[in-house]
Amino acid sequence: MESAQIHPFLSLFCKELSFHLESVSARQKTIDPSEFAELVSTATKEILEAYLDGSLDLQEYYSNSLDGYKEIAIQSIDSFSQSNITIGKINDYQSTLLGCPDTQKYIDFSSINEKMCDLQSHLNDEVTRANKMIQKLNNQVHELEITTTLDPLTKAFNRHALQKHFTEILARDRLTHEMFVLMVDIDNFKTINDRYGHIAGDKVLIFASKLLKKALRDGDRLYRFGGEEFVVLLNRTDLEGAKLVGERLLSLCRQNKPLFQNEQIAVTLSVGLTPIRDDDTIDSLIHRSDVALYRAKKAGKDRLEMEI
Repeated sequence: MESAQIHPFLSLFCKELSFHLESVSARQKTIDPSEFAELVSTATKEILEAYLDGSLDLQEYYSNSLDGYKEIAIQSIDSFSQSNITIGKINDYQSTLLGCPDTQKYIDFSSINEKMCDLQSHLNDEVTRANKMIQKLNNQVHELEITTTLDPLTKAFNRHALQKHFTEILARDRLTHEMFVLMVDIDNFKTINDRYGHIAGDKVLIFASKLLKKALRDGDRLYRFGGEEFVVLLNRTDLEGAKLVGERLLSLCRQNKPLFQNEQIAVTLSVGLTPIRDDDTIDSLIHRSDVALYRAKKAGKDRLEMEI
């Protein structure tokens, strides 16, 4: 566990321990030290097991927590704004009172002014602190977004990583070896979602990601491009080798079917293949692979087409 993950881990542990304490308190009035120690041990074990088996995403939790703190800070600013309006109205009422005869005999306006100035100064300090907190949280969230390169559902690289990796590749004056791109789309994905539900759709996406990774070699990279589309970067291969990888993906998908509620879901892929050229941009590369993918769809799906 990285040092940066300790804080969210501790927060989740406290939350889990509170849940257990509330449960025990509902049944009995006292908790002896040994029982409390056992509750601490249980909470620790449950959080640790969830972390180790991968079901607990501390980074996602941390990001969500930051959003919560950000929301509180924004509410503080809104509260300050409302208080400022109220103070302004009170000042208006004070001016009105000052214009009335004999009011100064009964009201100590200098004392009121002093208290109001103190209150407004305090509120100004609070809103300054809130603004600093918002800026800090925004910076932390931005850093998390940049450093997080995996799609949370499929564990493939995400689109941000694709943009970064492809920019680095295309920034070179000349490619030192052949590279190819596969644009992969899950056929009839909307039909799968409509028939089986979105949970099944997520399972199909995870299935496809695992299948694609299984077919790739060391040095190849898999990205979730969006929705049911994936991009594969094939490194150090020729055209025949790239076609071989694409056909292997199609074959593996035909031979394996994800299981959902004791029913096998038939899944096929359409694949568009294109080489990376020295004069390519990310847009031209994606466009060519999209053209090939569209041709595969038009030709009946469950097939590979090329745009050379």
